[in-house]
Amino acid sequence: DPSCVQGKAVVSTQSTGEPRLLVVTDPSADHQAIMESSYVNIPVISFCNTDSPTKYVDIAIPCNIKSIHSVGLMWWLLAREVRRMRGDTPRTIEWDVMPDLYFFREETKEEEEVAEVPEVQPAQDAYNAAPQVPTDPFAVAAAEPLAAA
Repeated sequence: DPSCVQGKAVVSTQSTGEPRLLVVTDPSADHQAIMESSYVNIPVISFCNTDSPTKYVDIAIPCNIKSIHSVGLMWWLLAREVRRMRGDTPRTIEWDVMPDLYFFREETKEEEEVAEVPEVQPAQDAYNAAPQVPTDPFAVAAAEPLAAA
């Protein structure tokens, strides 16, 4: 399974944990990882814009990497195609994963306020309820004074 870190996916072998493939969103931003993968002969697949540097990139997938919706759609297309090539999802069946799950969505101001202040309605008897007595037998025994022997 690939592990994703900020627009990079690294596919590693299960026995050694060493990467077999590097997939990046922006070769300009990930130039260090691309250059280091060239030292150890790890193939690199990259989504590239028209002005992206393709040095040390083995497979360049042309797309618009300036738009978050375009990048999310390209990751969705790549994931769908990998599943189809592995045989997990047949081409005759539509993939039920929505592309918008691959988009980064910032919370709006209203969603942040709802998340910060949950609406909790206490029960009516909670205001005038008697104090709770501990039901733990060890807590009751510890609260009782020791008898003098």
